[in-house]
Amino acid sequence: MERYLGALLIATIIFLTKDLRPTPSVLAEQTTSPISIQTTQPVTTESRFSEKLEEQTQTIPKKTVYKDDPEIEAGLETVLDEGEDGKITKIVKVTWYEGEEYSREIASEINTPSKDKIISRGTKIIWKILDSPDGEIKYWKKMRVYATHYDSRCPGCNEWTAIGMRAGKGVIAVDPKVIKLRSKVYIPGYGVAVAGDTGGAIKGNIIDLGFDDARTAGWSARFIDIYLL
Repeated sequence: MERYLGALLIATIIFLTKDLRPTPSVLAEQTTSPISIQTTQPVTTESRFSEKLEEQTQTIPKKTVYKDDPEIEAGLETVLDEGEDGKITKIVKVTWYEGEEYSREIASEINTPSKDKIISRGTKIIWKILDSPDGEIKYWKKMRVYATHYDSRCPGCNEWTAIGMRAGKGVIAVDPKVIKLRSKVYIPGYGVAVAGDTGGAIKGNIIDLGFDDARTAGWSARFIDIYLL
């Protein structure tokens, strides 16, 4: 009898607890949660191109402008404005490929214009007197120059000057931008001469004194004051 009661008790317990057991599908859901993989390793790429910027500067020289002033004595100059050089600044982007230059392009460009240097130049003729070994000389301008000498036999020379005068004593070569051709000039130790010739090496405040024979002239190149008549 007790054996039958025990079997009945076990059957009752199984019947009462069968709804509390998870179904196979629930068990599957609980045991198949998704797996996530985390990594801290960065992903990098490498380019064969590289770029850099270069700055290029080009100077724009200022110009010199003269303004004649009839109220100022000829030969006197005054700087009114020093002026300023201009410049062009370019930023160039240079592209390199595997260590070799691949291309160039201008990224930006800035132009700063130059400013002229302005000089006031006197043009008023004021006559002056010079007592010289050759007598009284009336002049209007005194200049400091470097004086060399030549004759018609020098390389590139001939018997006739740039304005058609016969080369020799009394004719000098000048830079026409400094001393006008056909001007009369007094040179101490040489005498009165006409600016009647030019020369490739005669630039600025350089003059070349003409002689009939440079070998016997007895002139040595030197700085000297001359007088425009």
